[in-house]
Amino acid sequence: MQNLPFVFSNRLPVRLCRHIVFWGVLYLGQASVLSLLPRFIFGLGDNTLTEYFLVPVLYLPAQLLLVYSLLYFVIPRFILKYRYRQALLWTLALVFLSSAIAAVMYATLFDTVRAHFYVFRNMPFDRAPMLDYIPYGFASGFRAVLNVAGFAAAIKLMKYWYEKEYRNTVLQREKLDAELQSLKAQLHPHFLFNTLNNIYSITENTSLLGSDMIMRLSGLLRYMLYECNHPFVTLSQECRMIEDYIALEKMRYRQLDCSVLLPQETDHALIAPLLLLPLVENCFKHGTSQVLRQPWIKIQVELKADILVVKLINGKPPSKTSADAKDGIGLNNLKKRLDLIYPGKHELSILAEEDVYIVNCKIDLQNEQQSHG
Repeated sequence: MQNLPFVFSNRLPVRLCRHIVFWGVLYLGQASVLSLLPRFIFGLGDNTLTEYFLVPVLYLPAQLLLVYSLLYFVIPRFILKYRYRQALLWTLALVFLSSAIAAVMYATLFDTVRAHFYVFRNMPFDRAPMLDYIPYGFASGFRAVLNVAGFAAAIKLMKYWYEKEYRNTVLQREKLDAELQSLKAQLHPHFLFNTLNNIYSITENTSLLGSDMIMRLSGLLRYMLYECNHPFVTLSQECRMIEDYIALEKMRYRQLDCSVLLPQETDHALIAPLLLLPLVENCFKHGTSQVLRQPWIKIQVELKADILVVKLINGKPPSKTSADAKDGIGLNNLKKRLDLIYPGKHELSILAEEDVYIVNCKIDLQNEQQSHG
């Protein structure tokens, strides 16, 4: 389509030029047919050429009405929406109306044109009564408007078909590209896991701490890449992921005082994956990493009759404000996910006291449990 900008461009100047070219070509075509055929078949006079180049102008209002009604009303509203019965009725009505307008224009204005330009060879002016006959004018108008409208509608439908095929081709190409990228994305995690396994096998006998960190990191990556493809996971899976994450952070912060209470036997409860991780991550980001002496965190997660209650408390330096913890990308994404997945079924509050952050979150998991049970 980019190779044919004049045909498919939606810019106003280009569209105007297209319409001018269309009507110019049709006008010359009609004028040629109306002038040359009578001239050579019926033996009309020399002035007939001038006259018949003016006659198509009489049909122009009716042609404009029918063409643009079809292009911008009947085709987009009915034909492209497969409402063929309504399209047929509207087309018949518009064709009849346009033909009537063409007949009226022909009957009322043709005499003026004829008086100035029409000269039959060896035939007086008053011996051509057939040209004043209304049914003849209606038939001529019907032929004139229908030919032009059919040509215009054919061009419109061909453009629509071509654009549709072009979009389908682009979508197929994008689908192939997406599948290729997906294949690459699948290969990369396998390479990463294989590399981690190799490093784990090396450090297993030399550094127990390093091998333990690699094993937990591998578990976190596997959970994020594979388990999180599902809309919901079991609460026990989410808790195990949090345990692995906390274990990794504990290895970073040796002096951390961390109290963790997670529910047990929660395979029956379902939760959106990675929903709690931003809250736990913030405890380390805005608390532990900022407190130089005696960092501490308290994490408490309870399940009470399908209501998940989460409370997190961590120390913070006095220079930190509540805005520092509330305006992060992770928390903003969490709030959006809660609004989308648990509308009206959750509560989230973040408080910043003088030396602590307090986060309270409550989620009703009952609907997800019932719908996936």
